[in-house]
Amino acid sequence: MIIELTEPAQNDLENIKNYIKKDSLYYANVFVEKIFLSIEKLEIFPHIGRIVPEYGLENKRMNLS
Repeated sequence: MIIELTEPAQNDLENIKNYIKKDSLYYANVFVEKIFLSIEKLEIFPHIGRIVPEYGLENKRMNLS
């Protein structure tokens, strides 16, 4: 399985990290780590999340939790 973050998703994640980092670099890194751990779950459970309505394809999913 190939897992790709879209460019907007990458930008959002970076912006969120930078926002959290203003108060705590530690918690900014913890947040990003949790996101990537959730993404890695896709390798084990590829059907978690909802199908992306715009595509309607089984292999395009969103919202891991």
